Amino acid sequence: MAQTHSNGHSNAPPTAADLLQRCQTLLSELESFKEYLKSRKQDHQVEIAHFRNTVKSELRTLQRLTSAQEASAAQPSTTSKPAGSDPEDEDGHGQDAEEKQQTTQHTVNSSNLPFLENVWGVVKNNTGLQAMQKRFYWQEKGMKRGQKKQNSALVDVVAGDGLQWFKVSLLTNNRLLFDKAKLGWEDASSSEDEESDDQAEPKQEFGSKKDEADDNDVPLVKMTKDLVRAAREVKIRTRSPKITLVLPKLREGEVVEIDRILDQLRSLGVRLLTSSSAYPPASFSTVMPHLLTDPFASFTPTLNIDCTILLALVSDFSHCSVTTEPWFHRALKRQVEIEDEENLLPSLLFPALADRELVCTDEAARRMREIVDTIGTAGEKERTKLFMGDTGFSAEALRGELEKQSRFSIPSSLRLPILTQVPEEQPTTLPPSAEAVKAQLTSINQSVFLHGWAKGVTTVTSNRTVVKQIENILAKEASDEKEWPLIWLCPTARSLVGKEKGRRE
Repeated sequence: MAQTHSNGHSNAPPTAADLLQRCQTLLSELESFKEYLKSRKQDHQVEIAHFRNTVKSELRTLQRLTSAQEASAAQPSTTSKPAGSDPEDEDGHGQDAEEKQQTTQHTVNSSNLPFLENVWGVVKNNTGLQAMQKRFYWQEKGMKRGQKKQNSALVDVVAGDGLQWFKVSLLTNNRLLFDKAKLGWEDASSSEDEESDDQAEPKQEFGSKKDEADDNDVPLVKMTKDLVRAAREVKIRTRSPKITLVLPKLREGEVVEIDRILDQLRSLGVRLLTSSSAYPPASFSTVMPHLLTDPFASFTPTLNIDCTILLALVSDFSHCSVTTEPWFHRALKRQVEIEDEENLLPSLLFPALADRELVCTDEAARRMREIVDTIGTAGEKERTKLFMGDTGFSAEALRGELEKQSRFSIPSSLRLPILTQVPEEQPTTLPPSAEAVKAQLTSINQSVFLHGWAKGVTTVTSNRTVVKQIENILAKEASDEKEWPLIWLCPTARSLVGKEKGRRE
């Protein structure tokens, strides 16, 4: 299997054809994953494009190397010389062919594919993927312009919904010892005094600024310090990402100097996966459904629906095959295109809302009705009555009536109508940080988001601006992540189709 090769357990040197086949398998899995992301409407949220392009580039290189090796193998052998040939010429041609074969094999041996396979192996053994090979930056005090790139760290896998960073290195014991020797360090095993001094060293502390001490570190330690500096700049609900170094070719317990370096890395607060704790091979077909976090799994039994979602639920864009009208402005034209690709209701909203009690605040319902009454089409007005329970129909009858006005079937698990609730004026269950949030929100957004927060229920919204605003305030004001409200941001929005400006019905 490819994983066995990528861990370096095969004694025979790989051929370009071997690597080409493995690279094709890797790219095939990436393409499947890309389509899976698209089907889950997360292709714009999960960053894999850079890694995918790197794999494609490696594939092209291996295709050229395979052709070169096959051409070399097809050349006549020089061990038996035909009668009358010039031995000197023959030897020269033979040496040229042999040198070409050696050069090609050296390039094959230096292929980047094992690294790429190991990075993909990390992805397959974790959940909540957000990005692959993403660069993060940190700011030093007094940093000059043009220094941004050198103050950065490249993270191979960002998982755990952003809280788990992974860096992969195929560094071997011999290479690490060579890096150490280049710095002019003495052999630690030659001095018992040095060993005892090292063991007495306190846990290493360092700041965000690169200093002279970094110059005395091997590249692996320098890289890790940069990752730690970058991670400190990232806060996700008051927490910074945890770093894992994946070092499948480093063996512990064999060389004192190497163990000391690994201890130094652990003192920086990172987790290590070495040859003894490397990830096992994972079948892509079995892990693909678990690579992403299921946002609906954490939903509360009751969902608080905000005005943006109420409008999306009744919009002609969501239910009908809308044809672009001459009077459509750019945003409306874009929604026609997006809905043709996405089908918001069956692919996202219906699964999100299924089997849960749906509620909204009285202010959200009032604002939604005002918008529908002002600009809504006849179909949008009728669906508003059905979703909001203005007809007195049973839940089953409401779903049946909705199906008459939609190109999609309405799932029986969708509980209708949406119930209207009046928020408490002074809820006692909100944390102190809620006051800072309240001060920055409009009246309707206070009504929606503070109500869901106070009730401890998930608020469903497509209002990206307000969600970001709340996150920014809480990043400064909240004492820990338990203070955060439960909010699910729908990745796409729908407005009403509405009527042409100036037209009356």
